[in-house]
Amino acid sequence: MKFRIIANDEDPLTVLFEPVAEEIEIFPGDYIVVEWVGSGFGEICPENGYLMVGSPMGGDMRAWRSDGREISIF
Repeated sequence: MKFRIIANDEDPLTVLFEPVAEEIEIFPGDYIVVEWVGSGFGEICPENGYLMVGSPMGGDMRAWRSDGREISIF
């Protein structure tokens, strides 16, 4: 499954990838694309000041910036 995470037009958005605690910032109006691979369920959890994205159990996760560059998560 692929999905897009978009920062609003006012504030940057910090995204924390778990379980490895890799953190990136998305600037206002920009986005990233996240892909979950595997049969397990992942997790998306809005927290105070950031968004946590958890890798699916028994699966894997990849992400790309809006310009197509892959984000190194692991």
